[in-house]
Amino acid sequence: MRVRREIDPTQRVVTLGVSGDLDDEGLLSLAAELRQDPGVDSDFAFLIDLREASGKTVTTEGVRALIAQPLVLSPESRRAVVVPSDLGYGMARMYEMLREDRGGSARAFRDFDDARRWVTRRD
Repeated sequence: MRVRREIDPTQRVVTLGVSGDLDDEGLLSLAAELRQDPGVDSDFAFLIDLREASGKTVTTEGVRALIAQPLVLSPESRRAVVVPSDLGYGMARMYEMLREDRGGSARAFRDFDDARRWVTRRD
């Protein structure tokens, strides 16, 4: 798995582009990587781009383990996941629904531009 990180301080968005094989361990490492980045403030939005990733080995247990971790960003920060495959989108929707009960605004998308507009929108 390779991760490409982009920090947009003007829009206050961190984008992680993931390519290659993504598994449960890799999923959990994305949060750890974000947590350790000194260039990321807690009020930044978070966009995970999985269009070039294969997440066939991500399990429901891995998604639940991710949800069980403390939030890296503030509960008010928007979190978007872009996943084109049906399986990946379903897992991202599971994360979205389970995250609602624990705080933190998360949303699954199939289109990168839609996700980018949503995370940068200031309501």
